[in-house]
Amino acid sequence: MICNYFSIAPSSLSVNFDNIGLSYYTILMLKKYFRKAFALSILSAFLWACQIVVFRFQITLGDNPYTLTLWSMAIELPFWLWILYKKRAEFEKVTPHTMGIFAVIGFGTAIAISLMENLALANTTATNFAFLIRTVVLFTILFSAIFFKEPITRKKIIMTVTILIGAYLLNIQNGSFTLKLGDIFTLIEAASIAFFTNILIKKMIIKLNADFVAGAQNIAGAFFLIGVLIVRKVPLFLHHIPLLIFYSFLGIVFVRIRNRAFQHATSTFVTMIMSFTPIFTLIISFFILGERITMIQLLGGFFIVLTGFMAEIFKI
Repeated sequence: MICNYFSIAPSSLSVNFDNIGLSYYTILMLKKYFRKAFALSILSAFLWACQIVVFRFQITLGDNPYTLTLWSMAIELPFWLWILYKKRAEFEKVTPHTMGIFAVIGFGTAIAISLMENLALANTTATNFAFLIRTVVLFTILFSAIFFKEPITRKKIIMTVTILIGAYLLNIQNGSFTLKLGDIFTLIEAASIAFFTNILIKKMIIKLNADFVAGAQNIAGAFFLIGVLIVRKVPLFLHHIPLLIFYSFLGIVFVRIRNRAFQHATSTFVTMIMSFTPIFTLIISFFILGERITMIQLLGGFFIVLTGFMAEIFKI
């Protein structure tokens, strides 16, 4: 029995070592092809998709987009003030020039991004918005070349073409290309995300803590947003408070994770991987909002999402 036992043991050990070797090889391959920035960016894409669907759901329930914008800002503001207090040591690095940039970022975050997104979702479907907003890739490639001197390579040109084809197919209705009001708001936001988020915020994160930057941008944006909402005489009555609290929570987590992604990769890379947002939105919207798209639009969405895969494969 003892002899038999020892005769079996080496074989068993070799199998175990083979399994360990295979697992180690798998880990190495995952590290090689899927960087930390990829995981952070994918998670950001999922969180943003959840935000898009939750906001659109509130609109379908009859809530005012301006009112939702006001209250979501009010809910998030105390948290961002606490973040600034927690990261108060970062204030030593802030110069008058930095404060000026934060003022510009605040305006862009509040008006050109948050408000445009809410108006877009009030005038189009969540799925259509999620696909079309990925034209931000095109604007990011352009702005990154101008401000960060990132080269416009052949790979980026190919990805830009796939984005444009996808956007075109996504907006074909009855055989012709049509831009609706919601689509115009979406394109404005896409250009704004490329400049204010992917360029200016990326620039700030290089110098300052990512959470500090997130807090500063949201507090600066609150001043501009409050001004606009006062002028608009926005109604204060809110119908679905739990949904808005959930929406605000998603917004906080999304910004923090996205800013960390910027710490580990180029703005172009993060933007490309965020192209997974439409796929998540499509799935969630199908079950929660009952949204449907045509085969042509689905093909357009495929081209846009394909760009996200290409960014990781090409290591942009």
